Amino acid sequence: MRVSVVLLLLCLSSVHLHRAVDQLVVGDEQTEFTQSQIEELKKQDAGLEDSVDSTELSAEEPGEENSYTAKVAFSYASGLYGNFGPHSSDVTVVFRKKITDVGKAFSPITGVFTAPRRGVYYFRFSLLGHSSSHRLAVCLYKNEKKILDVTKYPKGQYKYAIGGVTLLLWKGDHVYIKLRRRSQLYDNSDNHCTFSGFLLFPM
Repeated sequence: MRVSVVLLLLCLSSVHLHRAVDQLVVGDEQTEFTQSQIEELKKQDAGLEDSVDSTELSAEEPGEENSYTAKVAFSYASGLYGNFGPHSSDVTVVFRKKITDVGKAFSPITGVFTAPRRGVYYFRFSLLGHSSSHRLAVCLYKNEKKILDVTKYPKGQYKYAIGGVTLLLWKGDHVYIKLRRRSQLYDNSDNHCTFSGFLLFPM
């Protein structure tokens, strides 16, 4: 839009300049523009051309601009009604109940967040255990690397495993949560188990 307005002003300035030259040719007695006015119009014309050039050079491709400034934020609950686990091996926790999803980088089918661009991201999870006989042990992974482990052992009936971390991710990196073997979590319509994350800033 800005480039269009500048081009329009450039065209109008050129028209005025050509009219001035034409009027000088008619004769000295009919001259409406002095030599100094014509020089000033030429300067304005050159300034508009420079403005158009600088605008075209500084403008980013629409895709590049959107790619850099696009927002990424998600928050999902487990969608469970009852217990999940224990299992004989570590299992990825799938969060299916959408609360917020800007950027669509989190999959409620796999439970995996995939970084859409390189940047610094923040992730947080809160999981509830509801067993007096099973521990609640969960890990947050970046790709195949365990980043942090939160374990709560049976003590009473309710226990929460809460963790958060800031990660530098490359485009295509994966972040997800695993429930460790012989562990159990619990959720209901109150959304006790949640996984959230957002892009702090691109790199």
